Amino acid sequence: MIWNSTGRKQKAKDYKLHSRFILDENSLLYREIKYALSHGYDFIANLGHSTFLVSYQGIRFLTDPFLSPHIFGIKRQKPALRPDLVPEVDFILISHAHYDHLDMRTLRRLKRNTTVILPEHTEPVLGRTYFKEIVELKHYDRLSSTQWEVVSLPVKHNKGRSLLFPNTETSSYFIKVKDRTFYFAGDTAYFDGFKEYGQEFKIHTAFLPIGGYEPTLLLHKVHMNPAEAVQAFLDLKAEIIVPMHYGTFHTIPRFVKVEAPLKHFTEEIKKRHLEDRALIVQPNSVDICLPKSV
Repeated sequence: MIWNSTGRKQKAKDYKLHSRFILDENSLLYREIKYALSHGYDFIANLGHSTFLVSYQGIRFLTDPFLSPHIFGIKRQKPALRPDLVPEVDFILISHAHYDHLDMRTLRRLKRNTTVILPEHTEPVLGRTYFKEIVELKHYDRLSSTQWEVVSLPVKHNKGRSLLFPNTETSSYFIKVKDRTFYFAGDTAYFDGFKEYGQEFKIHTAFLPIGGYEPTLLLHKVHMNPAEAVQAFLDLKAEIIVPMHYGTFHTIPRFVKVEAPLKHFTEEIKKRHLEDRALIVQPNSVDICLPKSV
């Protein structure tokens, strides 16, 4: 069932109108996630754009959940998993309040027994939407539990959501789950901060954006291209890079072919001899990591 914060059943008209852009219980993506959970496997599921479901040793987190069929009338290139089918997670990370990263239609349909972590000045965007805990983190502040820790870190991206919310911050996150560390960049241009983070934190898996950089003249100050993403990975001194922010939306459709972000990314990692350190989890797919003892 899909419920809103008042306890009443929420209308799903938008999802019914765009049913071919939604994946249900019979989809391969949902069945793969369910299989991995039932067998206790660690996994990374790419739900499209910058939305990743990560499970490691029983701890699960979700990044920038956007699972709506369209954004401002621009339809998804690939369908989205129905939000109420996303399993319960320990925490949700939201990097910034732009509509393709903080989507209220998705958040209202997710399971609410979780902690939502937001950048500074962003909680008002959620309004009266209920979650177990909602925490704003200033840059360099951290939130921790007995099994995980999150540190908010600055990035180079434009602030704000709308005229009503002009001051929402932008963040990336260092995440430690038991003995494994992750870095989720959110949206960002390339900047020297990656070198600082590489010196300060020991990062295993880095989620870095590779798409949305065309037209370059307008977007190079807020988004990375694939070559810059690979350089950011090297600056971070991470062990594994997972590309994201591609293959789901583009504000100017004709630039999709011009960008070809995944093509250029694979060319770049090959040129730098990093093939064994790149984990490409394409939108609507799952990478299952078998237990070490197997």
